[in-house]
Amino acid sequence: MRGKFKKLLVCFCSLLMAFSLVACSGSNDSASDGTTVTLAKELDVISMDSSYATDGSSLEAIHATVDGLLTVDANGNIIPALAKDKAKVSEDGLTYTYELRDAKWDNGTPVTANDFVYAWQRTASRADAEYNYLYGEGGACIANADDIIAGEKKASELGVKAINDTTLEITLSKPCAYFESLMSFPVFYPINEAFAQEKGDQFALTPENMLACGAYKMTSWETGSKYVLEKNESYYDADVVKVDKLVFNVVKDLSSSALAFESGDVNFTKLNKDLVDKYKDTDEYSEVLEGYLWYFQYNYANKYLANDNIRKAISLAIDKEDLVNNVLKDGSIVAKGFVPTALATGPDGKDYRETADSYMGTNIDEAKKCWEAGLKELGVDSINISMLFDNADPAKSAAEYLQSSLQSTLDGLTIEMVAQEKNNRIEMQKKRDFDISLTRWGPDYADPTTYLYLMTTGNSYNYGDYTSKEYDKKIKEASNEQDAEARWQLLKDAEAICMKDYAVAPIFQVGGASLISKNIKGIESHAVGVPYIYKNIEVIK
Repeated sequence: MRGKFKKLLVCFCSLLMAFSLVACSGSNDSASDGTTVTLAKELDVISMDSSYATDGSSLEAIHATVDGLLTVDANGNIIPALAKDKAKVSEDGLTYTYELRDAKWDNGTPVTANDFVYAWQRTASRADAEYNYLYGEGGACIANADDIIAGEKKASELGVKAINDTTLEITLSKPCAYFESLMSFPVFYPINEAFAQEKGDQFALTPENMLACGAYKMTSWETGSKYVLEKNESYYDADVVKVDKLVFNVVKDLSSSALAFESGDVNFTKLNKDLVDKYKDTDEYSEVLEGYLWYFQYNYANKYLANDNIRKAISLAIDKEDLVNNVLKDGSIVAKGFVPTALATGPDGKDYRETADSYMGTNIDEAKKCWEAGLKELGVDSINISMLFDNADPAKSAAEYLQSSLQSTLDGLTIEMVAQEKNNRIEMQKKRDFDISLTRWGPDYADPTTYLYLMTTGNSYNYGDYTSKEYDKKIKEASNEQDAEARWQLLKDAEAICMKDYAVAPIFQVGGASLISKNIKGIESHAVGVPYIYKNIEVIK
């Protein structure tokens, strides 16, 4: 995050999060006893296994309990964690060497370079590990990763090795501009081999089957209800950890968590559109721009959505300004492309979105013309399609608005609503059991490719099965381009192809409206990677 715009944005967000004052309800001191902080979360942790975790709540909990080689500070700058410093990099940019600090797992065993080797080989070789592609040329470009993922090479051939207990060497297949940004992401965290093998298929399923080498350790996990993290006294940096216990209450109804905040039972809660107006003028109200991008994924297997004019009509008929300003009202902004605002800074020092073109602005007249043309091409006068979405805000509110707005704008369109819990929605997407899915993606690292790779042919997250030889060619050219300016332009060219094909329809970038107790500071919100970091949280007396 090196651009001036991004620095200002992140600093502003961090200050909002860190220096919240008093709300209309009072101090909320009863939610903390000086060493405990209670937070309300809409979604439970899905997995504490870094090989499988893909959701925000899981990434946050893993980050709180396990350190990686690197992490980020409150302003999003990459800083050392288990590594003593950033890597020593060879002149050709293909070899990264890290020296590890003296750190221990909470069972007393040291964290070693082999813990990284084991974790990475384990993830790269498992077909059901959804983030394994981040090891290959769709991510960190680690040597042989793509062949291992494809089952054509053994895990032991992955380009990572322990020179000794404290020296980790990583070999890349080609230089990777954002490599160190990825090293702060949980899929690259270590796993203690002896412990994981001892626990077998029970590893990371319950607190007693987990090991921690981070600021906290999980001591309780009541699925769908609550999970508790307690300070890890064996943590190498334990002296800076100010809170003894973090209690996460899973509360899907944000109205309930807001009431709990008012009564002092929780110190932090997100807010939805129905609550923003009530609390926005209070001192404990905070608003940040998050990295999550919500978009329509079109299933090309649907004969109607395979029609270019139908996809274009739906995409142009969405009044995004009305949606974010009058429905969501939580700081969300209009998505102007498939790469979000404040994600990555280009070689010119400017945010990507600042210099890239904007796409899919609302154009009702053009939408209606395309709709009529599409109906004529298909030989029909009406179309029935379904919309898959999460049964929780902001997706629920957005989906309801989109159904009403699109049906009233495009004559003959009927949208069947399919509301699902997030896990079910993801499974249905994997099975291609949808027509349109209102889905989201959070950036894993600070580069446009964290989004643009999603739409390449065969990508496991390309649920609509969009394919374009021209798009794939541009992405491949960008991945091989070593000149920073030329690479940046190739990424813009690739996005233009995808957007002009109306392969997906970016709709809005999430704003995070929340309430934070006056005596709590240090909750860090990040637009890239792990959404919230809790290591530096503290209670002010």
